[in-house]
This record gives sequence, C-alpha cells and structure tokens, in this order.
Amino acid sequence: MAPRSKPVIHEHAVMPRPNHDELAQENFTRALSIKLETRIRPKLRGIFERDVKPAFINRTQREPTPREIAKDMRQVDANRLWYRLRTDNQDRMYAVSGAMIERQLDALAAKSKSISGKLGSLSLNPDMDIPNYLSELDIHRKPGGYHSEFTTDDVAAGAQYDRTISVHNMGSQGPHNDDPGVTLAAWIKQRFPGLKPKRILDLGCTIGNNTLPYAVSFPDAEVHGIDCAAPCVRYAHARANALGVAAHFHQMNAEATTFADHSFDLVVSRILLHETSRGALPNIFRECHRLLKPGGVMLHCDAPQFDEMDAYQASLRDWDATCNNEPFMLTVYSLPLEDMYAEAGFSKAGTFRAYAPSLYFQQTNTDPNATRSGGKYFFTGAVR
Repeated sequence: MAPRSKPVIHEHAVMPRPNHDELAQENFTRALSIKLETRIRPKLRGIFERDVKPAFINRTQREPTPREIAKDMRQVDANRLWYRLRTDNQDRMYAVSGAMIERQLDALAAKSKSISGKLGSLSLNPDMDIPNYLSELDIHRKPGGYHSEFTTDDVAAGAQYDRTISVHNMGSQGPHNDDPGVTLAAWIKQRFPGLKPKRILDLGCTIGNNTLPYAVSFPDAEVHGIDCAAPCVRYAHARANALGVAAHFHQMNAEATTFADHSFDLVVSRILLHETSRGALPNIFRECHRLLKPGGVMLHCDAPQFDEMDAYQASLRDWDATCNNEPFMLTVYSLPLEDMYAEAGFSKAGTFRAYAPSLYFQQTNTDPNATRSGGKYFFTGAVR
C-alpha cells in the first residue's frame, strides 16, 4: 500500500484549518508528490542505466561519481521535467499553506498564546544571532525560512511546517508526523535497555513533532527541545499543550547551548545535520559530548550516508541541494561522521550506525518502497 493521497492529519487545537478550496489544493499537491516520487522518478534510473552511464564510461573509461551522474542527468529531458515539476510542486505547497495561514494569522497567534503555559515551558532569546546557514537561503524554498517573524507572538512558520510536513513527506510519518521520534525512541529502549534517561534533549526540534514521542516513551524524563527559530518553538510549545504532553522548548543554537555540563542522558536530532554547515558540525558534536553524562547516548537521524548506497541513489540528492536550497546535503552525506564523533571526544569504539524500520509503516502495512526512505530511518551516534 502506498502513502495515502488524502491527508491523515490530526488537527489539534492550534493547527491551521483549511477551507474547502485550500484542502482540495493541498490534496492535489500531496497526490502529485506521491506520483512524482513513487511512479515517475524510479523510471529515470532506466534512462541512466541504458543511456547516460554507458556514454559516460565510453567517454572517460571509468564509473561516474554521484555529482557527475547528477550533472549528466540534468541534460536528460525527462529528468529536467521531473526537476521542474517537483520544484513547482514545492512552491505550490507553500503558496497554498501560506494563504491558509495568512488569513488566520492573528487567530493562530492568539490561540497559541492562550493555550500555552499549562504544560512544560518556553524560553526565547530575542538577541540570538541566526546562523548564516539558516538565514542566507530560504530553506526548502519556504519564503522567509523558518526563523522570520512578521507579527507579535508570531507562530506562522511553525504552523506552516505543521501543515506542510505531511504533504512534503507524502503522509509517510503518520497523522502526528511523529513516526521518526516514535520509532527511534523504541529502538533506543531496545538497544540500550539499561538507559533510563532523566533528561533528554532534541536538537533542531522545529515544532516538536519528533520531540514529544520521547516524553511519551520515557515518562520519567524531563524533555527539552531547542531550535533557532522563535516562531517554531513558540508553536511547538503551544502544540505540545494542545496535545497534552509536557516538554520544555528553548530558542537556542545547537552549536553552543546554555545548558550545564553533563546535564543530559540522551541527546538526539532528526534531520538537523544536513541543514547546518561543515563548520557547524564539529561544534554540535563537541556540544553533545559536553552535555552528556558518562554513559549517555547521542543519536543523529538523517538520510543515509552515501557509503550506504550506490552512486545513482546518492545522485538523487542533487534536486534537494540545487533546487530545494539544501546545499550542505552533498557534503554532509560524504563526511566520516564516526571519525568526527571521535574528534569531538567520543570513543570510536562507542560509535554506531543503524536503521530502524518505521513503526508506522508496519502498523499500516505500507509498502516500504512507497517513499524514498524505504520505510526505515538511518542514524548514527555514540555512547559517551
């Protein structure tokens, strides 16, 4: 079974509500995403194997690298059309959700403020400098990125993320878009049965959709989520209250937090690494080492490293890097992360990498080939 073409979104109290036409447009955008990813893109590999790869080998007498594959595939009309359709659909997604949120922006801000404060906490830093790897480009082609604020108590970027993530991920992460957090928390409990975390930190939490599962899975733990984007953590706090889960959200940079040394038992992230930079990563890993107690666990979940796949599969990240404003992707997935963990102070013997099969895919009997993730989450990490 492929991901459903109609939204299966849990519309909690602070979720922006679409009208009839907006919902129809959102459904179309989501259905087109599924078709492009699961029906059309796989056929492009046949063109590569039949025409592009032999021509490259004949010309150079060697196998092409991922970047060379992407460069040559950009000259193939069918692939160029895929890039154009996928890019247009990404922009369409934000146009639809942006109009939806703009007409109810004041109401969303008021509702989020009124529902906040009952569970957990929110800490903002209006003087924090936004890193240039977040401010120089509109990440994911989202106008203004996720950190821009346009009104008092602004939650627009967080609300837009909540509304669009199901479209972007083709509904593959469940109605709360929290399957990665649910799945990884379960894997951690199985892999480290002796770990009974009292404090957990989620780096780059955005709206906390993958933060809250840790609070549910480890009910005795105090859970914190940090992100550079104030509109996102404001919304994350309100969303957590709407869902009845206690967590503490902070506007902080993962490169240099204000938490005390050895103050966490578990530090995690989900799709944080590829949104940073080559200069930021060592800082983040050193900060993880500083924050963890001895015996604590660090886990970073992102797309698989390129050494986990063949060159053609690796080349598919070219669209994300060149069209979706995620330029660091082509570097981070080539880096020796385990070596970098060791340089940050972790023991090389304590590093690990693995895949965790999606619990949502298992529960819904979804075909693991229905999305690019293959129905599983890749991650690396280390024990302090």
